[in-house]
This record gives sequence, structure tokens and C-alpha cells, in this order.
Amino acid sequence: MAAETVLFSEVCSTNFLGFEFGGRSYSDQLADAVRKTKKHCAVEVFRRSVKGVEVVYVQHDFGFLGGSLGCAEGEKVARAFEYGTAQGLPVVVACRTGGARMQEGTLSLMQMAKVSVAVEAHRRAGLPFVSVLEDPTYGGVSASYAMQADVKIAVSRARVGFAGPGVILNTMFDMNQARYDNDCPAEFQSAEFCLANGAVDVVVEQGDPLE
Repeated sequence: MAAETVLFSEVCSTNFLGFEFGGRSYSDQLADAVRKTKKHCAVEVFRRSVKGVEVVYVQHDFGFLGGSLGCAEGEKVARAFEYGTAQGLPVVVACRTGGARMQEGTLSLMQMAKVSVAVEAHRRAGLPFVSVLEDPTYGGVSASYAMQADVKIAVSRARVGFAGPGVILNTMFDMNQARYDNDCPAEFQSAEFCLANGAVDVVVEQGDPLE
């Protein structure tokens, strides 16, 4: 890949709701994430060249609160698609995320619709969108833009789904492991299972999926 340009780095996550839980504030969680990753948001956006093709590249960082989708992340992803549409560029989104960020309440869920509108505008402009589903790709991201791409590339053995197995076992099977095992096929959230059932287009080995 050639030299890249960072886009929208001014967009940062904040504790605008004053959320705290268990005696710990979301502000403290954000501060820890910033110290750990040296970033101020779980999503980064770049303009870069992939095999000679200029693209807008979006990357979730799982190290920043599980790569979760908050308002800042939704803003950056939406801006990425708007920028791609204005510049006539394809968009590539590399997803590695637990889903929407609970610390930002329903506003985090609204990012799903917000980004989806930008994705649709990009699609109507006749521009391609590729998603790369890394391990894991869950929640509000898998329920929206991760699966709206023209081409969906999954990394081998990546977990792809809405809720994780533990949540499904608890909420749908009342922690009855035998019922869960009977009703849910083995590895039913794996990239390979998704490929076999038409949910993704191709599975690649770990590395640079675009290479």
C-alpha cells in the first residue's frame, strides 16, 4: 500500500451522557482506551491506495473498547462514505467489533441508521463498497453496514453474528446448554458457516485480505 492520508481525526469519543456504572465512569473507560491505543476513537479513516486503486479505508480498532460503535465512530464511518461519494472513491470497511456501545445508550444504536443512509447514497452513486469481517464482527455493526457491502470478505474462523454464543445461550435458551447445542449448528457463527450459507462472498486467511 502506498502512503495514506488520515481523515477526520478531529472526531473523538466523549462521555456526553455522564454515564457511569458500578462506580466507574465512562470517562475513565475512555481515558484508559486512549492510553492503551493512543487513539481517541475506535474507528480510523484513511485515504489510501490498494494495488493502485485509491480507496477510503475504515478500520475498527478492537483495542479501543472492543471496537464498539458509538456516536464518534458512527460519525466517522458516515463521513467516510460521504467523502467517498463526493470523491468518487470505493469504500473498504474492516470490521472488528463487539457492536454498538452501551455506554452511549440509544444514541449508539442510531448510528446504524445514520451510516446506512450514507452507505445507500454511496451505492446510488454507483461506487463499490467492500467489507472485511474480522474476528469478531458482532452486534449493531453486523446488523447494519458490515453486511450491506457489495462484496463481503470474511477472515477464516472469524466469528460473525448479531449476539455472541453466551448471550444467545442466556437469553434464548435460559442457560440450557443441551437445548442450545441441539438447535444451534456447530460453528454456526464462523466465517466458513457464513460462506456455506451465502452470508459472505469469500473467506480468506488471516493477513491482508485485500492483497
